[in-house]
Amino acid sequence: MSAMPAKEAAGRWRPARRVAAVGLPWAWPAYLSVLGQLIYVVEKGYYATQGRLGIPGGPLVSAPQNAGTSDVALTQWTLALLGLFSAALALAAVRPWGGLVPRPLLLTGLWATGALAAVSQIHVIREVLSGTGGWSPWAAVQGSVGLCLWMAMAWIFTRRPGRTATAAANTGRDAE
Repeated sequence: MSAMPAKEAAGRWRPARRVAAVGLPWAWPAYLSVLGQLIYVVEKGYYATQGRLGIPGGPLVSAPQNAGTSDVALTQWTLALLGLFSAALALAAVRPWGGLVPRPLLLTGLWATGALAAVSQIHVIREVLSGTGGWSPWAAVQGSVGLCLWMAMAWIFTRRPGRTATAAANTGRDAE
């Protein structure tokens, strides 16, 4: 096989789904989720620069717990990176470039992130109600609102029909 047909074939490649950006009436949960994730990233970065563990609004982490973690800054920067990843995941659900990600993979990521957030939020709410965990009520409210936004975004993306037409149908070119 010569290099020229391979180049031509690469030039004709198009993603399997062509999606338009989701209109603001349906996309606002995703944009607010992105904003919440970016605030989380900044908070984690701030804690990483101070070399301490914790979550703003959460209980103070004791010095022995802090000393028990091998690299506190690396832990916090890793969590900040996960926050950036989830912000990108939320944007992929409503922006046209999200069509480059296979729909089942994006759905799995959205719902898995929502499930993990729900488990964490149940823990926070339980500790706020019992008064033993050191969490502020504001953290419970903020986390619950964030979780509701994330789940609304995942639900909207799930209900939104995915386009499974081939690249030939999307571009009007004949399949060869």
